[in-house]
Amino acid sequence: RVQGWLNFQTNADELWDVYDENRNLTGKLQRRGDMLEGGAYHLVVHVWTQNSRGEFLLTRRSPNKGFPNMWEVTGGSALAGDDSLTAAVREVKEETGVSLDPSQGRCVISYRRENYFCDVWLFRNDFDLDAVVLQEGETCGKMCADAETIRRLHREGVFVPYYYLDEMLEISKLRETE
Repeated sequence: RVQGWLNFQTNADELWDVYDENRNLTGKLQRRGDMLEGGAYHLVVHVWTQNSRGEFLLTRRSPNKGFPNMWEVTGGSALAGDDSLTAAVREVKEETGVSLDPSQGRCVISYRRENYFCDVWLFRNDFDLDAVVLQEGETCGKMCADAETIRRLHREGVFVPYYYLDEMLEISKLRETE
């Protein structure tokens, strides 16, 4: 809960679309940092960017954010007017400077939690790690990591604890052969 609260405190000028429990837009907007009413949801995306060598782009969260100094994939909340794909492409560009080709992405996992829907995207997209630009206040490190490295980081407790991690790494292996 503390981690989520910390994340809510950043970018208080953001506006989100509000969804009902069936993921229908309600026509209402929510300011980041304000508590959502019961039965109201917003949209979150997690974006796994995988290069042709099977490595993923990871960034390290800034110390002032929830899950401080932990490794993660790019993610964030959809802004008002964003659909899931638009949010995924925008978040990666904002947080890393990497431009994704929307046609190379696929939403591979989608789930609902207490007050948000989360779409997990997998993009096959080569990137130059040296060209990745860290976003001040958001990220403080970058690396390429294969599935085994991610599993090791997770075991060491320095990777954001995505509940779907094993499923995602299996899906990414299947995508490598497509």
